[in-house]
Amino acid sequence: MKICAAGAALWIAMWLTGGLASGEGLDGRECDPVVLEGKVLPSLLHSPPDRIVGFQWQDGWVPIPVQIDERKVVDFGALYDRDPSGITFLTYADVRTGAGADDDPTFDADDELVFMARDSGDRAANAETAPKGTLPGSSLELEITDPLDGHRAYLYLFRSDGSLHPDAGEQYVQYAFKLLTGDGDYRRDYRRRRGPNAEDSTVSSPFYQTHFSDRWIRDEIHLFADGASAVNVLDRHRNLFGPGNCVRSEETFAKGEGAFIINKSGPVRALRAYVGANSGPLTERDHWFYDRREDTVTRLRVHPIPGVMDLFDYSAAAHGMTYFDDLNPEGVEVDGEPDTIKHGPISLELLRGHQGSLIHVMAIRTDIPDFSYGSYYADDRDTGTVQCSGDTSEYATSGLWLKSRIPNTDPRSGAAARLELLRTIDYGGPAVTMADAGLRAKQALEPLQVVARPSPETVRR
Repeated sequence: MKICAAGAALWIAMWLTGGLASGEGLDGRECDPVVLEGKVLPSLLHSPPDRIVGFQWQDGWVPIPVQIDERKVVDFGALYDRDPSGITFLTYADVRTGAGADDDPTFDADDELVFMARDSGDRAANAETAPKGTLPGSSLELEITDPLDGHRAYLYLFRSDGSLHPDAGEQYVQYAFKLLTGDGDYRRDYRRRRGPNAEDSTVSSPFYQTHFSDRWIRDEIHLFADGASAVNVLDRHRNLFGPGNCVRSEETFAKGEGAFIINKSGPVRALRAYVGANSGPLTERDHWFYDRREDTVTRLRVHPIPGVMDLFDYSAAAHGMTYFDDLNPEGVEVDGEPDTIKHGPISLELLRGHQGSLIHVMAIRTDIPDFSYGSYYADDRDTGTVQCSGDTSEYATSGLWLKSRIPNTDPRSGAAARLELLRTIDYGGPAVTMADAGLRAKQALEPLQVVARPSPETVRR
């Protein structure tokens, strides 16, 4: 069974050396992206993004898709089409939103280049010439190492002469952002000061499909891998202060002020990012969608709040699946009947059945002293807990519960703490096990290592 990696970050080093063996391959990392900032690829800086191309070596040059996502420093006021707020952050450029175009249209130091680890190959030690359509002397060799087993693989970046395209004819994931407000033109029709802003947006790949009906409202997940049933197993991705506390939820977030940062569908990944959660207009959520995996980060920027929950509430179609987490590795059946399980600071969840599987790897990044958190789980079709959105039942409703009061995280109010919720989701088939999920969690703690260096002389013209 091929195991997808769950890591969301990559350690990147520059190392000038040579004489290494051919790659052994990165088995078990087929779902991992490799994300590199421009500053670690200095020989490619200031290239037009559409002139940077990738190749693997497998007894010859094979083009592979690479994607460049431009980034810039943005003032939050620009996202809302208002005067500058004085609060800025590094984020993605998008001419279709208030973020606007990157000030530097070339591949610059803070832009990101991404490809899939599975598209790497052997070392091109026997290559006599560079690929046709690339510029002489432009090659850059990337050595990718799995620290868990020491296996290595290689990938090559070149500047093209314009005859090649970075996507190499591939589109791994499709994101169709469809705004139903007005005529669907975001810059003209999106109601930034007050929602709702109805959507019919989908992200699709051969492994899954998910749906959004408003900025914060995700309400469908269909799984397709390895004979999964393709039914919709999700009711809602929920955010609350606490169980049954409907003062704030993803519904109220969508009805309040807010804006998008980026909506982009590229050959390697799709990007969806937005801000605005009621009295936290700077609160942000970013999604990175790959063909078998999704990475999400939620950055709280709000006044002190009593706590927060980040939950996935599944639909009745999840009946018959089994829920596991790292405190309950034996699992419980999802049947709408209450269970007694252990609660605490979890980092791993698995939901599996004939419907397919979802592996969640979760983490919290914060500078709040002595910060602690717990978990929530409820499986009750006739729950007495008020459901603030979606249907009236709880099927394997699960996730993180930050019960303690959270201090100010809004930089507009002076000293602000940092609190970010990170989640990686692997979309798989019915046969995924808790051992598989544990490996993915371990891979998150030991991400791929990447070394960039000029290619061997044999690869140059």
